[in-house]
Amino acid sequence: MAKSSLFKTKEALLEGYCDLSKDYHLDNRLGKGKGGRNVYLLGRVLNTGNISLMRYSCKNGKRVREMLGVVLKIETDWNVKRENEEKLRLQVIKCNEINANIERTGVNFQPRIKSKVRFVDFIDEVGDEALKETGNRHSVYATMNSLKKHVIAYKGEDVLFQDVNEDWVRGFVEYVKHDALNINFTRTKKEERRRENKISQNTQHRLIVNLNFVLNKAVKNKLISANPMDCLDKKEKVSAVDGTREYLTDDEVKMLMQTPFTHGHYHIKEAFLFSCFTGLRFSDLKQLKMSDFRIDKKNGRYLRIKMVKTREPLKIFIPDVAFNLLPDTESDDAPIFNLPKNDYANQTLRKWVKDSGIIDKTISFHCARHSTATLLLSAGIPIAIVSRQLGHLKIATTEVYCNVMDKAQKEASSKIDEMFKR
Repeated sequence: MAKSSLFKTKEALLEGYCDLSKDYHLDNRLGKGKGGRNVYLLGRVLNTGNISLMRYSCKNGKRVREMLGVVLKIETDWNVKRENEEKLRLQVIKCNEINANIERTGVNFQPRIKSKVRFVDFIDEVGDEALKETGNRHSVYATMNSLKKHVIAYKGEDVLFQDVNEDWVRGFVEYVKHDALNINFTRTKKEERRRENKISQNTQHRLIVNLNFVLNKAVKNKLISANPMDCLDKKEKVSAVDGTREYLTDDEVKMLMQTPFTHGHYHIKEAFLFSCFTGLRFSDLKQLKMSDFRIDKKNGRYLRIKMVKTREPLKIFIPDVAFNLLPDTESDDAPIFNLPKNDYANQTLRKWVKDSGIIDKTISFHCARHSTATLLLSAGIPIAIVSRQLGHLKIATTEVYCNVMDKAQKEASSKIDEMFKR
């Protein structure tokens, strides 16, 4: 199989996605009659060089054009290419479904009965709609993927909407409470990394909330008449609990700086400490390039990126202690940090943290963000500035760390009471 490449010009973009040998393609090259199809997908090149998708359908001799609001973009990096491929795949699937229903009607068959739609297909549709709207693969799209995997683990992938009743959802809640495993450790093909870890209470809560969200969508789309989750009592569901936001103190960060990393060739130490000093997420660390850095003559070095999780822009100034951690790269456009997948990175990180003498905390890469927040707040930095540093869209998200600080201060106060009580 030929290795795929980036389509960096409008000509390459149109040529590449009109390739009829591929499973998912535009139909611009189909001849007159478009291969006998009633529905086909075309691309129109915009002035920007991007391609706008439109769907043509022909029923009862009438041709209808629908602008889809979906754009394939010039591929500046592999993230854009993956998004383009996913957008095209979803629209081709939709065209095929509409075409099949028109053909069935033409030979006196009825279109697919909505109650006989597979439940996992509708979950996919909800996630795909979110991806189309936001271009973000790390939010609703990711949570729908997770829900789908657990639905399959519970009753398989061929469950129909007509089967999703009160008994089914009650059984799913029981599965979530007692049998659901963390899919991050069960999906790996490497036997030594497979683990059967039960999901946390908050993950249980989110799965049930997401199931309710999907079923409400189904009611709105008239796939079902009522949401069977409404039949469950509140006590049957799972409540969220306040999680422990583990973080490192400044002394613990200094301990890690002095501790050699001896667990492989990955840049675990450099990336984790850089995150402690900047607050960058793991997903952003993996994408970070030297070309993302800028110099402001008045204020110094800063970083400008689009965050992977939220797709929002982020600009933060970089302290020297963080910049000096960066390893050398062959190109300004190559990833700076050599990092494995998140779960393996966290496993290796914990070994190094244990080497430093920190044995009473369970540390993950995300704890570096917690550490950034608590270190800055402890230093008296205003919460609004900390919020901007972390790329939070709402200050309320950052206020959680104030609660962490309050709890720590309360514990310190209690220690003094114990030391001096009569």
